Amino acid sequence: MEEKKKMLLDWMRKVHQLEYAHCYQSIFYSKVEKFIGISAFVISTLVAFSYRFPDVENESFNNFFFFLKKEYLIPFLSFVVAIFTGLQTFLKPNEKAEVHRKLGLDYEKLRHTIETTLTKSDPSTIDDEIKKIDEDWKSFNTLYVRTKYFKEGKNKVKSFKKYPEELGFLPTIEAERK
Repeated sequence: MEEKKKMLLDWMRKVHQLEYAHCYQSIFYSKVEKFIGISAFVISTLVAFSYRFPDVENESFNNFFFFLKKEYLIPFLSFVVAIFTGLQTFLKPNEKAEVHRKLGLDYEKLRHTIETTLTKSDPSTIDDEIKKIDEDWKSFNTLYVRTKYFKEGKNKVKSFKKYPEELGFLPTIEAERK
């Protein structure tokens, strides 16, 4: 019985790490969405009000980079806006952020199920509950997260200092550590 609880605790640690990893990935995509959207908005506003730019003598434009010259500036800025709009359309960072956010919430629900199972006083149903948790976990349509965010999630969970070492519940691992 004690071994099963240790295994569940290890599962809970893994699920907790994935919960944070997906949250961090969601935040990343939200930031990408904001950056692209705000940049496109600002540049398109510049293009819209370009007819009100102060008059600059043509000789002054010769000192700028070629794409900042009067005849290239507005087409160049329009091109940049088109690129940003295309990135938003095809990369869909907002949709990806939402998918990762929902996955993080699913992992949180699973973690709470494991917590409930660990704290139950009736040990006779633990095998059925482990099977249900395993089925729930296997049924997730999960996505990969960047290694960076997985490591951040792992470090965040490690900082709580409430879980034993990874796979510490296995007797062979315990023997190797000693």
